[in-house]
Amino acid sequence: MKANKWLESSEFIEKIVFPDKYYLETLLFKISAFIKNAPVPIISSFDAKNKSIYLTIGENKQYFSLNVDIAYYDMITLMKVWSSQYFPKYEVTLVKQVEYTDDEIVNDLVGTRGMNLNDAILERKPVNYLERGLIEKVFIKRDEFIFNINGIRQLRLSGVPGEPLPLSKFMEGIRIFSEQKSSDQLEIKDYIENKSKLVSIIKPESEVIISYSGKQMLNFISINFEELFTSGDELVQLDDFTFVWGKFRIIFDSKILMQDCLNSYHKMVAKKYL
Repeated sequence: MKANKWLESSEFIEKIVFPDKYYLETLLFKISAFIKNAPVPIISSFDAKNKSIYLTIGENKQYFSLNVDIAYYDMITLMKVWSSQYFPKYEVTLVKQVEYTDDEIVNDLVGTRGMNLNDAILERKPVNYLERGLIEKVFIKRDEFIFNINGIRQLRLSGVPGEPLPLSKFMEGIRIFSEQKSSDQLEIKDYIENKSKLVSIIKPESEVIISYSGKQMLNFISINFEELFTSGDELVQLDDFTFVWGKFRIIFDSKILMQDCLNSYHKMVAKKYL
């Protein structure tokens, strides 16, 4: 059987000893879809003894225990978090020109330097900023990929007008840059921008409704906490049973579950400030 084909094989799934085959089949199909669109080759395998799925990227390997208390969405999130550290990416410090603040214009440019007010208003200053680029997903048949720059997601087409470039060749070029010790991060950024074309800016993800029960909800809080807390999103209550957390609208079906999740959330927040 070809690599990863077992994920969509009903015959293989039937042979797996697992208490909830419905959960298992759906999860494996979602994992298959994730792997197909990953920007690096990922090989999956199944550990029947420990009821785990292994993902391998190059020489790196990670296992994920099958657990019906983890929702499909969150299991894929765990896999994305691990695998994305090996996705094509760069991190560079750039310079941009920004306006002076009102206080700087009045006190520094006009007051100290003696500039004309109109000229001072037009003055700009250089500011360093960090740019992070990451290729999140590829669509081989369409020669397109999703490129994330500081949280803004772009749909791009490999190649430029007059110079078509299959996505497979484009990705091979990035791998060559990444493997060369002499190349720097700026070269990867330039390669992506010069060898591909912007198709569109992707709209922010629409609201995701989370209405899990029991342990799935508790696991949702712990699995997504790091990313959402780091991005500055806080858990905000809308009504007795509904909260908003970044792109998520969380609906609890039990007061006890809600309180347990809130306690878990506040404990994790407290640890961040220790």
